[in-house]
Amino acid sequence: MSRHQSTARGAVVVGASSGMGAAITRRLTADGLAVAALDVVDARWPDGFDARVTGTIDVTDAAGVEAAIADAVDALGGIEIVVNCAGILGPVTATIDSDQESFERVVRLNLGGAFAVTRSALAHLLPRGSGRIIHIASIAGKEGNPQMAAYSASKAGVIGLVKAVGKEYAASGVTVNAVAPASIETPLILGMSPERRETQKSLIPMGRLGTVDEIAGLVSFIASPASSFTTGFVFDASGGRADY
Repeated sequence: MSRHQSTARGAVVVGASSGMGAAITRRLTADGLAVAALDVVDARWPDGFDARVTGTIDVTDAAGVEAAIADAVDALGGIEIVVNCAGILGPVTATIDSDQESFERVVRLNLGGAFAVTRSALAHLLPRGSGRIIHIASIAGKEGNPQMAAYSASKAGVIGLVKAVGKEYAASGVTVNAVAPASIETPLILGMSPERRETQKSLIPMGRLGTVDEIAGLVSFIASPASSFTTGFVFDASGGRADY
């Protein structure tokens, strides 16, 4: 992990090398935060990526998550914000044709990883009596997407995790919230078949996909002092798709 001294407010972004994670890193940096950007060991970082610190993380390895976040805290001199964008879509296929191993892999990474990041973040934020933990969930966790049982279930789990932990630590000064995007223009969505992308877009009343910068703007607000009275909440970013 590369290290630079900083007196700026510190933030960690997990899953930061592309898509929403990269946009969130850019936005928080523009907001004046010193950002530690973490991703898998073989991640491809964009040219000119402007994080204060970069490092590796595997969210399926709880001990590794603890070590990666501790290294980020050490490198930045402290953190106030942890944003978890790590996630995989998994197979887009009929449930009857899916296998148990694939289901468990998606849930282990998306939900198990969210728990590992949350637990590690709390260890650093609770002693200081303030902070923000923000997870990227999905509208699929609210509505369920056909042929995406594992992904939908894992993101529903993230929503439940956020609600439970947010309530548990509501008086601590540490807030725990999530963003539930509909389809966003990311490598994950662009990796779908054109037919599937059109199906996903057709579900959005605005008639378009969201952008990573729109998600980053919402995360910026949640991370700000202006959002101090909200915890255990799911912020929709769905172009009108969400109905609860």
